[in-house]
Amino acid sequence: MIELKINRERRIRNFHPWIFKDDIDNVSGDHTPGTLLEVKDIGGAFVGQAFYNPRSNIPARIISLERGKIGVDFYRKKIRVALEKRRTLVNTNAKRIINAESDGIPGFIVDSFDGILAVQIRNAGLELHREIILEALQKETNAVAAFERSDTSERNKEGLQPRVGVLWGEVPDTVRFIEDEVQFEFKPFDAQKTGFYLDQRDNRRRIASMVTASSRVLDVYSYTGGFSLYAAKNGANCLAVDKDAIALQTLERSAAQNKLEKKISVRLGDALEVLDQLVLEKKRFTHAIIDPPTLAKRKEEVIAAKRIFTIATKNVLKMLEPNGIILVSTCAFHIKVDDLLEACRMAGADAGRKLEVIDVTYQPSDHPWMLQVPESLYLKSLLLRAE
Repeated sequence: MIELKINRERRIRNFHPWIFKDDIDNVSGDHTPGTLLEVKDIGGAFVGQAFYNPRSNIPARIISLERGKIGVDFYRKKIRVALEKRRTLVNTNAKRIINAESDGIPGFIVDSFDGILAVQIRNAGLELHREIILEALQKETNAVAAFERSDTSERNKEGLQPRVGVLWGEVPDTVRFIEDEVQFEFKPFDAQKTGFYLDQRDNRRRIASMVTASSRVLDVYSYTGGFSLYAAKNGANCLAVDKDAIALQTLERSAAQNKLEKKISVRLGDALEVLDQLVLEKKRFTHAIIDPPTLAKRKEEVIAAKRIFTIATKNVLKMLEPNGIILVSTCAFHIKVDDLLEACRMAGADAGRKLEVIDVTYQPSDHPWMLQVPESLYLKSLLLRAE
């Protein structure tokens, strides 16, 4: 049993699922990492059921605010509700179907790519429930195949070894799917995270709607070139920059598959170094995207991350045509919208460019964020016009 300190149950009863070390007064019973324990307030009243892991930075995670068995039927119901919320997603056969805390299953991530599931199990509680939650997932989705990419830093923090491999069915060497008539692919065991960044779908559509046949797009930190492929499909010429050679090779294959190879070129290398070189080459662009990987996994790393955003944005602004469009995006929870605004404001001053904020965007509907769980809002983007 986990006994909470006075008033620490209020946040949990308001649907925040994390219990921190400072919230806990005492723990009795089984201390096996991932074990399921009842949570009670200072007066002994039931609060919920939580996975407990004394090794973790977040030692307890609420899985239910009710008493009852946490078994296959429990997980089937959670998964069924999550699937129903995503029924209205259109023009794609790829989407996130389980988004961890936002869907009531902390640490469980599932993406679906045309019926093939990519799964991440991030904490010790779910690891102990591995068999029943995968059984529930298979029964509710009827997916023909699934693979696991549980090789994240979160597992390391939980004291867990990485797991990568086929879960069931025949997983192809190359997974293919479609968004808005753009064909994508990735190799499931060579790709980053679950294989593809589905959370930028709305921003890809937004950029594509703004380009024309005369547009020149710079896609910085491109990964497999989602923005480039969308923009090229609408007629733009694109340059994709990334230090991941496998990702750029995937982009080149996707470009050929979409008959866009003449519209897309690539530059392999560190983004900031390549930007310096492009400035020296006096390159000019009408649109640009700056979408780096997580630069701040801890609050202490935000200042350094903002500096990278400022440098990258400044150099892009030096190459952007008058009234050019730039999308600056972060997938780091610790980096706030105000941090992006400040970094871009400084970049504008350094480059001598006046910046108009066209929009501030967030993650799409299949990556829901809960009001009571601020940590579930991670993707923030600024769409700017450089006058």
